[in-house]
Formats: sequence, structure tokens, C-alpha cells
Amino acid sequence: MLTLTALGCAAILPSLHFHQFGESSRMARDAGLSALLIVGLAYSVFCTVKPYRREIESGTLQMALAASVSRPGFFLSKLAGVFLAYLVFAVTVTCVALTAVNGAELGGALAAKTGDIAKMYGPSLALAVSVLVLPPVLAAALNRFLRFRFVPTATFLSLVLAAGAAAFRFSPHLAARFLPAAVLLVFPAAVFMAAAAAFAVRWPANAATALMGVLFALQLPFLGDYYLSDALSRGGTVPWSFVGLAALATLPLVAAFALLGIRLFKDRDYS
Repeated sequence: MLTLTALGCAAILPSLHFHQFGESSRMARDAGLSALLIVGLAYSVFCTVKPYRREIESGTLQMALAASVSRPGFFLSKLAGVFLAYLVFAVTVTCVALTAVNGAELGGALAAKTGDIAKMYGPSLALAVSVLVLPPVLAAALNRFLRFRFVPTATFLSLVLAAGAAAFRFSPHLAARFLPAAVLLVFPAAVFMAAAAAFAVRWPANAATALMGVLFALQLPFLGDYYLSDALSRGGTVPWSFVGLAALATLPLVAAFALLGIRLFKDRDYS
């Protein structure tokens, strides 16, 4: 549901061609990056807390520990798996957002020639919306007739269709401008995942989620360092050097929460 929400924001909102402030792709760019940031943070929390709590409450954790799996290894491998799942989400949303931004640019160019109001290029809009609609429908059919698992199938199909949509009339220059801003939004999500994992091994799901809400409120003043949509205005870009510095600044936070999680994991009795 979170993935569909993000894809819906990235694909449909740009068709509301208002509040462009003289820039045809502004709405598409803001919608895509906003979906990746806000929904991505929610995804990183809920899709981290749930797997850890499921392992603990179902008894799977005790079986793994009884099989001589180390607690640090279990904690870090589960965190790595959650991060890989988030990357699939992030790449899918980024591809759809890039499709929408490219469609807005094409629509703006056509409007400049005809004197009409700038709108999204029709085929680009259709491709972006298809990524939202087709995967659940196809996954439901495969689940019904071939017993494919619904969620993994829909996720895989969304990724494949999103990549195909982004390849339509692909603009290397536009991608070079958009991708650094999208990559920046992975870093706060990584911090949230490490923190959510640390809280989930110690407290129940509701308490862990509430603590993440407090962390989100504390981080609000700093989220502007990651959300740099305005830097893309008027042909601008985000330097990759800035992305590298943001990654270096994020690593100590991720490491600190991971170490905290390992410590809380070691101190807790799950027998």
C-alpha cells in the first residue's frame, strides 16, 4: 500500500498542471521527490519494525539462535534485507518520477510551440499510470491461476514496468540532474531503518513506531539538507560531491543505531 501511494503521487499528481511557477516540470519533480522522501520514510519504519517483531513474536528468532546463529549476525542480516527491499521501492518510485518529469518537460516543449497550457506528454503519463495499475492486476491474475505470491510478484512487475517506462524517450541530461537529488533521499531512510531495527528488538511494534515518530520530529529541521528540489530549478543540479558528503555524514548515524540495536539485542532474553 505504501508503494502504491508513492507511485500514485509520482504518476498522477504531475497531471495536475498547476502551480508550475513558470516551469513545466516543477510539479512532477516536487511530487516525485516528495513521495520518495515522505512515503520512503514511512516505508523504512513500518517495513523494518514488522519483520523484526514477526521473527520475535512467532518464535522464529529462538529457533535461529538455537541453531548457533549469532545475534549480531541475525540483526545485521535482517537489516541488510530490509534495506535491499527499500532500494527496490526507491528505484521503482524514482523511475516513475523520472518518467513523469520527462513527460512534463516534453509537454512543456510542445506547449511552447503551440502556445497552449503546458501539460504532461500523454504517452509518458500513460506509462507512469500503467506502473501503478498493471502490476497489482497482473499479480492478482498470476496468484489466482498460477498460485504466484501476490506481493513479491507485484513488486517485481512494478520494478520492471517502471524501468521500461523510464527508458521511453530517455533523456540522459534530465536523468543526470534528477538522480543525485533522488539518491540523497536514501540516506535519511537508511538512518530511519537502523533506528527502527534497534527499537524493534527491544520494544513492541507500537512503542517502536512511536519512538520513530519522536525521531522524525527531531530530524525535521535537518530534512531540508536532503530535499533539494529547488536546486533543480532552471536547469540546476545537485553536485555528486554534495551527495558524497551527505553519505559520509549518514554513515556514523547508521553505525550508531546499528550498534545500539546489537547491544539491545544481546541484552534481551527471548526465550
